[in-house]
Amino acid sequence: MSEEVNEYFLKKYEANDKEFKSKLARHRRLVLYRIIAVVVIVLLCVLFSYKSYKDRVYTDYSITKTTEYEEAASANYRGFNGNVLRYSRDGATAFNMNDDMLWNQTYEMQNPMADICGDYIALGDYRGTKIYVLNSEGLKGEIDTTIPIQRFCVSGNGNVAVVLEDDEVTWVRLYNKEGENVANDRTTMSKSGYPITMDISEDGILLNVSYLYVGNGKVSSSVAFYNFGSVGQNEIDNLVSGYNYDDETITYVQFMNQNTAFAVGNSRFEIYSGNQKPENTFEAIIEDEIQSVYYNENYIGLVYKDISKELPYHIDVYNTSGNIVNSQDFDLDYTDIIFNKDLMIIYDATECIMYNMDGLVKYKGLLKNSIIRMIPTNNKTKYLFVSGTKMDEIQLK
Repeated sequence: MSEEVNEYFLKKYEANDKEFKSKLARHRRLVLYRIIAVVVIVLLCVLFSYKSYKDRVYTDYSITKTTEYEEAASANYRGFNGNVLRYSRDGATAFNMNDDMLWNQTYEMQNPMADICGDYIALGDYRGTKIYVLNSEGLKGEIDTTIPIQRFCVSGNGNVAVVLEDDEVTWVRLYNKEGENVANDRTTMSKSGYPITMDISEDGILLNVSYLYVGNGKVSSSVAFYNFGSVGQNEIDNLVSGYNYDDETITYVQFMNQNTAFAVGNSRFEIYSGNQKPENTFEAIIEDEIQSVYYNENYIGLVYKDISKELPYHIDVYNTSGNIVNSQDFDLDYTDIIFNKDLMIIYDATECIMYNMDGLVKYKGLLKNSIIRMIPTNNKTKYLFVSGTKMDEIQLK
């Protein structure tokens, strides 16, 4: 074959190859453009759906299920881990959202108290000497204190911290869920003050106690953090951090989550961060009297009251960094305020207002039946309305 022929076929092959590569590149660009277009459309649909959900306002609700039960005298109702707890002087009952009874615990108490963390419940009698530790499976243990109980709190693993008063001496004791005493702190007013409030972390390792001290005609408070894990073993009395506040009474301490706790006094609001040795990361001086305090794992609500205003109640909502994310004035004589994920729900027996953290009113209206407790479910549009003889499951619409 001559050189001219070879050159001809070579040029033709190069031309065909160039055209093929050009078509392949155009095809790849077309596929890429289609993928980008699909992704953009999907993202726009997601954003539109999210905005529609976020901005959606509910004007009514329907009752999807009603469960009737025998009325218990002076019964209290609490939600825990997707279930419902009912307790009174004669005993406690737990049931799930389908009204299946989980367990029934009988006892006799004059002033029953309950604390809940996750799936665990502690039930005890004020000034009594016994605490029952339960979860959704039933009784896990009993604590016999022998000394009168002042207050207690339970962790997410069943550990229970208890304040016991014995004449001039006050004890802070830690028990595991089986009822075994695992740690003690003996306090007196002259030594460290009187423990007036406390809370235990979800994992049962950190204990936060507020002590009130009166001396030389002055009142002061101290907030102490005890670590009962490996970190605290290296510290005296397991004390890993503490803060003193002169001319102050810290009446409320609470863990929001595993890394954040807060304290509220008559003129002070504090936030602490850290899951081993909590540090003070935010503080604010409060000029007005705090009416009540509410929280969940992400938000803290401080409620104030000024009867001279048309809307006498005001709530400031803080995040875990101490930033105010919502402020609302309202006139509802509330019985409870719930933070359900990013919703704030203010209600009494006959009326309910729901806000999101942008201040949008998601729902406002009268209730169809008088209620004593509103319990959230895993769905932000479904709730349980509990009255004395029945429980309604409702759906916002």
